[in-house]
Amino acid sequence: GIDAFAGVLAFKMKVLGVLALVSVFALVAVATPNVGTWMRQSVASDSERVKLFFAVKQVNVDWLTSTLDAVSYPDSPRYGQYLSLEQLWTEVYGHPESVEAITNELEQNNIAYQLTQDKSFVVAETDVAHASQFLGGVTFFHFQHSISNETVVRTTPCELPLAIRDHVDFVIGHDNMPRGTPFKLLTKKPRTDGLGTTPPSIDQAYKMNGYMASNENSSQAVAQFLKQYYNPKDLAQFQQTFNLPILPVSKVVGPNVALAPGMEASLDIQYIGATGRNVSSWFVSTAQEVNQGQEDFLTWVIGMLNDTNTPWVHSVSYGDVEASIPSDYKNRVNQEFQKFGVTGRTVLIAAGDDGVSCNNGVFWPDWPTSSPYVTSVGGTQGAQQVWSSGGGGFSNTYPMPAYQTDAVNAYLNSGVAPNAKYFNQSGRAYPDVTAFATDFEITFHGEQLGVDGTSCATPTFAGVVSALNDVRFNNGQGPLGFLNPLLYKLGAGSTTGFTDITQGSNPSGMCPGFKAAQGWDPASGWGSPLFDELKQLVLNN
Repeated sequence: GIDAFAGVLAFKMKVLGVLALVSVFALVAVATPNVGTWMRQSVASDSERVKLFFAVKQVNVDWLTSTLDAVSYPDSPRYGQYLSLEQLWTEVYGHPESVEAITNELEQNNIAYQLTQDKSFVVAETDVAHASQFLGGVTFFHFQHSISNETVVRTTPCELPLAIRDHVDFVIGHDNMPRGTPFKLLTKKPRTDGLGTTPPSIDQAYKMNGYMASNENSSQAVAQFLKQYYNPKDLAQFQQTFNLPILPVSKVVGPNVALAPGMEASLDIQYIGATGRNVSSWFVSTAQEVNQGQEDFLTWVIGMLNDTNTPWVHSVSYGDVEASIPSDYKNRVNQEFQKFGVTGRTVLIAAGDDGVSCNNGVFWPDWPTSSPYVTSVGGTQGAQQVWSSGGGGFSNTYPMPAYQTDAVNAYLNSGVAPNAKYFNQSGRAYPDVTAFATDFEITFHGEQLGVDGTSCATPTFAGVVSALNDVRFNNGQGPLGFLNPLLYKLGAGSTTGFTDITQGSNPSGMCPGFKAAQGWDPASGWGSPLFDELKQLVLNN
């Protein structure tokens, strides 16, 4: 279970993408940071705070999967017939016996807690004294990270109370270790040769013709971790520089320290609005004082699925090595991703910036981009070539979903795939799509800055999806929701809505990469969007 596993795990969380580089060679320097170790220090005092997340066993999980298929496959008679979040809460929810068992145990230990709307998560915040009593008298210690010197309060691996063990998918916050050092972001000057990536160049390449959203139902959001904030003045200056609508963020969820902006956050909020023009945008921040890894990501998931106004499109540049995440956590988050889709929401996740991520002579896939229930976004360098550091591969956790088997098997049988010894040929393959990933010009502290990464590609593609939603809303149709079954149907057609990327590959270290090829491939997915084609295609589905 997660409790034993996570106790010894130096959880590695990274913000994907903004590799703002001095040179291309610097990629290698930032792609594999020294994770370091957590070292046990002094005993924590009784008054220090602890936050526990209980993932309650849910009812109707099989119904959730079958309903997602029914509303997401274009040939289904129920395509697009989404549930509201309120309706979903009455269908999939924490098992009543499990909710009772967990809350009873917490109440007996005088621990305050909150329940999500569907009672599928219990979040309890308490002091060390009460948390220790709840966990059978375990000792909480300070653990200090060997590189960052950050300190967290945790126990050594311990058992959960017998009364709740069968009622949870996992519990985190007491013995799982966060990762200590986020990626260092290196800067480069923006290009002066006119070949950088800017809102006008994206608009032209993706044939958006300056599309301006006009439906008040259109909405989008960027998710931020690792204390990544944005400065509204930078955003306004960016919009002014590139003749975009001067549109402030419509809602900030969580903390934002405008005087301490991050490159990742600045990039995300600037470029989701560069393609999703005039769309209401949320900035969702779940930063903790210390990088809390799994808890931060879970906080984002819970928050977005418990707000009935949650935007239709979510751009997420977050990830880690799939093998480092406990399977019970991955499986439960997969269920949560399905809830986004069942309610008509689209989640797009960066494919990573380590190519195929070579480790001991095999490819190491990233998570959560490897989930079959999100749309994975890879990167191109220029309009025709794969960005060589763009993530792509095959999951070792999730089997290949039905929507992509034909496309993936065509690639595997094409003669250009690497030797099967490197990867799991039966796993969920990613990315699904791609977008520009290099030489993005952002406004940061009032200056123009150049950045690279699939973190550039993800908000860019997310904004395109928002614009497509807007087209549908104006035609009396619903949002696109979980995109992948539609994407793979379009890819198999004569007019795909994409520019096929057929040049380049994404190697890593001593490992070969996946070569781009005609049709779908694990370096560029179906390719880059052509908005003028896609807007006709989405109206017809």
